[in-house]
Amino acid sequence: MIDCEDVIKIYSDPETNIRIAALRGIDLKINKGEIISIVGPSGSGKSTLIKILAGIEAISSGEARVGEFELEKMGLKDLLNYRLKSVGLVHQFPERTLFLTGSVWDNMSFSSSLSSKNLTQNKQENNEILKTLGIDHLRNRRVSLLSGGEMIRTAIACMLAKKAKLLLCDEPTGQLDSVNTEIVKDTLRQISQDYDTTVLVVTHDPRFLTGVDRTCEIYSGRVSSLYNAEESALVSADEFPLEFIGQLDSSQNVRVPREVYSLLQLHTKVKFSISKDSVVEIKHPEGLLPKKPELKELRKQKKLIIEDLPKDYFASKDVIIKASNISKIYTYKSLKIPAVTNVDMQICDGELVFIIGPSGSGKTTLIKVITGMESSSSGEIQVLDEELHKLNDAHRAKFRRKNLGIVSQLGDLHPNITVRKNLFLKKLLSGDFVFLKKYPQTEIDDILEMFQITHRQESYPLEISGGELQRASLAIAKYGEPGILLLDEPTANMDGELAEIVMEQLYQIHQQLGSTLIITTHDINLVRDGTRVIELKDGKISRDGLATSVEE
Repeated sequence: MIDCEDVIKIYSDPETNIRIAALRGIDLKINKGEIISIVGPSGSGKSTLIKILAGIEAISSGEARVGEFELEKMGLKDLLNYRLKSVGLVHQFPERTLFLTGSVWDNMSFSSSLSSKNLTQNKQENNEILKTLGIDHLRNRRVSLLSGGEMIRTAIACMLAKKAKLLLCDEPTGQLDSVNTEIVKDTLRQISQDYDTTVLVVTHDPRFLTGVDRTCEIYSGRVSSLYNAEESALVSADEFPLEFIGQLDSSQNVRVPREVYSLLQLHTKVKFSISKDSVVEIKHPEGLLPKKPELKELRKQKKLIIEDLPKDYFASKDVIIKASNISKIYTYKSLKIPAVTNVDMQICDGELVFIIGPSGSGKTTLIKVITGMESSSSGEIQVLDEELHKLNDAHRAKFRRKNLGIVSQLGDLHPNITVRKNLFLKKLLSGDFVFLKKYPQTEIDDILEMFQITHRQESYPLEISGGELQRASLAIAKYGEPGILLLDEPTANMDGELAEIVMEQLYQIHQQLGSTLIITTHDINLVRDGTRVIELKDGKISRDGLATSVEE
């Protein structure tokens, strides 16, 4: 089904003459009907590979075949036709690939029309798809009113509706809680079996290491490991002797597995030792012994115990955000969909507050109401003595620019300017003149380095991965040191190690600056003991208190 040989992708900027190698020689063979998870750290090239297989990006050199299509030989018109009819892409931000103002059924009808003009047959098949994915009850729901998990399943449904035999999923569970993650995972397995569809899942989620046919690890733009379920046990061993599966590429070269490279502490040279009985050993050239292997375990999920706030909790604090009986109801045709209901909440100056809850519980909607990005249907919201419920859209926007730093799930940056220039966009929108020479490069480097995004400062937002986009958004929100910083799922598209690093930076920012920090997340492992937690369920506050945690 898929055959990639020595695929290289280089991004270049003709103005600066900067060239960045996203893929450095990918070799990958995938059979029809397989479900494959593609893992690797942020910026390793996973999303670039998916874009190439989807026909969105052209390769710089090498060969990439999908079925009968030879992608490296296809022009723009042929790639567009291939993308429309032969491949399904479930984006990590599904909002970007769906018609948000249309219903679920409208989106599916459009997708099915790309492959067939038989309306009766399309209707029948679409009904079956809705039932298979468990979203039949959402057929008349406007897409913009869906929860994260519902939107992902709708995107998958649309790809099946156009009869795509290759389904590419880019971080499909990054914004989802554990329950919805398992639903999506089971759905993809069922699709690969029932529809004979080849499924590739780019993910940071360690739960996708099981329940798939094979796992492909990409590191620094190359395939570093490719193993099936039985071989994955070798990767997680923690006692000598160890065994690893290496990859023989299209030029008959064997790549040293990343684990071997790390354990032997190799750098630029490696020593080979051959015995009389043809046993070949790899050694450190200076005779260093390997490091002790560490067992790779899935991060254990914590259980939060939330104790009620003390009765005098607000007595000596300065309340800067106050929501009184806030409700938000979305209306679509004759449907009324409550997203947030009768919320009473106070947040104090300098607090660090986590807003948690499953996908669809109302976390994002509450953030939008607090920031004035959405008007409430009823109730009152006061932020820094400003009564937002009395302001029009223009005045709320002006208030946000002046007082708030916001990072959305989508990592919203202006697509036509570089990451570095996006730092100054808020000042420009406020009517200020910006002379870049007045801003020390060291200051800019410090804020970008804080979130490990310095290497992408001259890249455009559409050229970087989802995890890099979120880190750039965090740096931009932090720049200028706003008094209130609101982060909506800030680590959703990052691997576990990087997420912990970013969260540590956020904790340090809170301690050093004393800023008010509000973070929504479905990952309760990010919450530290003693932190205030507000839990939402079905749009209502179910618990509000101080957290302590135990491992389940």
